[in-house]
Amino acid sequence: MANSAGVRQDKVRFIVADLEETLGTFVFDPTDATNGGPNNGTLVSSLRLPARAESRLMASDADAISNSEALDGYAGEVASTRGGMGMGGTLVTEVRANAVGNVFPTHVKQLLASGFQATSYTGGTFTLVLDPSTKALAAWTYPETGAIKNPAAMSIAEVLIDNNDADEWTGVRGAVLATKINLPTNGMVTYESGITGLVQNDVILDVATANLSGFGAEPTGQGNIPAVVKAATVAITYYDDNTYSSPQTITPDMIRDLSIDLAPNIIRVEDPTATNGYTISPVFYDGAIGVNWTWADSSGYGGSPAVTSGAIMAGMKSQRGFISIAVTLTLFDTTTDQTIKYSLPCIQYDADRANASGARAFQFTGKAVRQNRGDSTSPFTVTYVHGTT
Repeated sequence: MANSAGVRQDKVRFIVADLEETLGTFVFDPTDATNGGPNNGTLVSSLRLPARAESRLMASDADAISNSEALDGYAGEVASTRGGMGMGGTLVTEVRANAVGNVFPTHVKQLLASGFQATSYTGGTFTLVLDPSTKALAAWTYPETGAIKNPAAMSIAEVLIDNNDADEWTGVRGAVLATKINLPTNGMVTYESGITGLVQNDVILDVATANLSGFGAEPTGQGNIPAVVKAATVAITYYDDNTYSSPQTITPDMIRDLSIDLAPNIIRVEDPTATNGYTISPVFYDGAIGVNWTWADSSGYGGSPAVTSGAIMAGMKSQRGFISIAVTLTLFDTTTDQTIKYSLPCIQYDADRANASGARAFQFTGKAVRQNRGDSTSPFTVTYVHGTT
C-alpha cells in the first residue's frame, strides 16, 4: 500500500540570493533558525527575490568519464566515473521598487552579477550608474552604502517548502549571470538570467532536517507592484551621418517588445584543485549587446529633415543609419521619484517589414556599439535613482 505521506510537493517555492563577501563562498545557512543566516553574520537578512515561476536551479555541465573500453577479459563495459560538475539554471525576476534607503536592490545586484559595474554614485541626487565592465569580479562589501562597485559573484538558493519539518533547498555559489532585459510595452519589466555557478558543499539537492519557511526575508519596499512599461519616457533618435553630428528626434508608433540581451561571454573554467572540477567563471563583455524591438511602418516619423520608412531602410543598407533609444520608468513616487533608465546611445541595426496585428511594422535586430574606435562612451548604461523621502 502506498504511503501518501511520503509524496513530496511544492507547497511554497521561492528564491533567495545575495552577492558574496568572499568569492565562491556561500553566504547563507538555510538551516539557521534566525532568518536563514547568513553564516558569516554580517548581512542584515537573506533576500527573497521577486522571482518568476521559470526560475530553477539544477546541476549542469556534468562530465561522465567513460571507461567503456577498459579491457579486463570479461564481457560488457565498466561503469563511468564522475568528473567535473557545475551548477546552472534560470533566474527570471520582476523589476520592483524598493525602500529609498536601499541603494542596491535585488535588480541592481542581478546586473552586478552579470558583469556590470557601478561606475559612479552621486549621493545628492541618489543616482547609481551601471555599465558593462572590463574589471574582474570582486568581493562584495557591507554595509551597503552608495559607492563605485566592481562586478560580483552571487549565492543563490531555491527553497521548496514541503512539510515544514524536512524541507528542501538547492544552492549555487560563485554564480555569474548572462542576463536579458525584457521591456514589453504594457508588460512587466523582467530580467531573465542564465546561471553559471558552482556546486554548494558538494550537494546537488539538500533535503534538510529543518523548517525552512522562515528562510529569507522580503527586502523593505520590494512588495510594491512590479514595473510595467507604460507611462514611460521614451526618447528615440535617428542618425544618418557617419560623423553622428545630425541627430533627429523621431516619434514612431506601436513601439513594442524591446529586449536587451547583455550576452556576456561566460565559460566554465576548469580547476584541478576544486572538489567539483571548476572554479568561478569570469564575465567578459568582448562582443556587442543585442537589441530587438518593433515599431510601426509609417509614412513619416518626424525629425528635421523628415525621417521616412525609406530613410530607415536606406540607413540600414548603407550602414550610415544608427538609432539611439532611452527608456525611463518610474518605479515609485517619492519626493525624488525612484526611477530606472536604460540608455542605448548607438544601435547598428537590421530591419524587416512584417505584418503585426494587421499593421505593417519594422522588426529590428540590432547591436549596441561604440560610435568610433577610442570612444569610451558605454554602449549601454543603466541609471538607477533610488529616491528620497
